[in-house]
Amino acid sequence: MVLALLLITTSLGVSGAAPRARGQPDAAAVRLDETPSPPEVALKATRPVTTSRSSTTIRFPYVPESEYLPTKTNYWEGRDGASIDYIVIHYTDISYARTLRAFNIRASDVSAHYVIRGDGHIAQLVFEADTAWHSGSAWFNRHSIGIELELDHITNPVFRPEQYYAAAALVCAISARQGVPLDRSHVVGHNEVPGSTHSDPGPTWDWPHFMWLTSLCAPPTSATVHASFVSETPYPDIQATDKALISVVLRNTGLTAWRKGSGQEARLGIPGNSPDFAFLGDGWPTPERPATQQEEIVPPGETATFSFEVKGTLPGTFVLPLRGVIDGGAWMDDLGMFTVVTVR
Repeated sequence: MVLALLLITTSLGVSGAAPRARGQPDAAAVRLDETPSPPEVALKATRPVTTSRSSTTIRFPYVPESEYLPTKTNYWEGRDGASIDYIVIHYTDISYARTLRAFNIRASDVSAHYVIRGDGHIAQLVFEADTAWHSGSAWFNRHSIGIELELDHITNPVFRPEQYYAAAALVCAISARQGVPLDRSHVVGHNEVPGSTHSDPGPTWDWPHFMWLTSLCAPPTSATVHASFVSETPYPDIQATDKALISVVLRNTGLTAWRKGSGQEARLGIPGNSPDFAFLGDGWPTPERPATQQEEIVPPGETATFSFEVKGTLPGTFVLPLRGVIDGGAWMDDLGMFTVVTVR
């Protein structure tokens, strides 16, 4: 495999600001969840024996171990009022250890917010609220967070699965904190920075795979949570003593996966959180939530099935409105969904 290897060059000039002492950030800074949900993906991986600190099975959503190793130079305090709009992916072209040393040498004029070692270990060198010198553009540095991945012909000659997982988990966490959209217009390579003369992360970096991984952990928000209607079982017509099973299938058309048992779990809800139809419910999770997704994980583009029972308590015809929701995230699109329950 041919790798495009380039030396790290100067990103910006001398900083006139002296770094002030700052405390270590909360370890949750690069964690997806304080309590991870059951893993959806488990893969065997090959990794450098001398640097690996992880088990022989990698699982994603991945919760990386973070280490705070602040650089004392090569960054600006604050962002001069600039918003954080981009995440920039780089590779080091030197070992993880040499990269950390370089980012602490004033003459190198370069740093990044995060460095990801070959085994997925993450070091944070610059606070996200501060400006690292990584993109070669003062404006872009002010508006972005830089992530370096170890790629070195001796210590880590190829991008490892752990690096993809750790980088995706980190990018998802940054998106949740800073509101950076998880798309290729806002998550870019160093080579895509306007005016850049660099080619990293290079042709061996698998962008489609990486962006798919970010979709598995993307924070659910009104911008990332969307659905379309696929199908529904016939409207039930039952006797007062009977029950009926209803199933609704929705397609995930958003940017984040629906993950059962986590903060990304998709549910059917009653619009307005109304409990008025609870008398029809049989085993509903809550009076205003008839069902949760059946599948463990539903990536964007896939479908989820929501099944629930209704019971005949009062005679009459009842129009039960339905709408998808990720609690704590957002209501999905209002698709005008409903089912009609007739009780004889």
